[in-house]
Amino acid sequence: MIDEIAKEYITLIPNLFSSFSELNKHSVELSHMQNHVIEYIYMQQRALNLKEISNGLNIAKQQLTNIIKDLEASGYVSKVPDVKDKRAVLVSLTQNGQDIQDKKWTKIYQKFTDSISKLSDEEQLDLKFALHKVNVLLTKIADC
Repeated sequence: MIDEIAKEYITLIPNLFSSFSELNKHSVELSHMQNHVIEYIYMQQRALNLKEISNGLNIAKQQLTNIIKDLEASGYVSKVPDVKDKRAVLVSLTQNGQDIQDKKWTKIYQKFTDSISKLSDEEQLDLKFALHKVNVLLTKIADC
């Protein structure tokens, strides 16, 4: 049973990735890495230091520094000194950065709901139940 569950999970990953990639296509005008950084900060919903972003995205701080510099120059993020750690800076989204992510997720939501509307009522109900159950069980596994 465990092997079968593992195989289904492994099959789910590329399906989700492919589906999300299609939904995400053309949703922002930033580079892939810039979007990745802004999205990470957006999802955390707080200012983060470079180490937190670097660890969270598994990218080198040197590479991240250049990305943050470009995003700051474009008005998507701002940096302020970290009062708890004088050597660090906190990076947060500007209103422009927040807006670009809000627009992106609105587009993704709209594309997804358009796709779902092509399913029958019964298929929509099945999908809702399946997604809910997967989310509940994956959360339970993570908490163990």
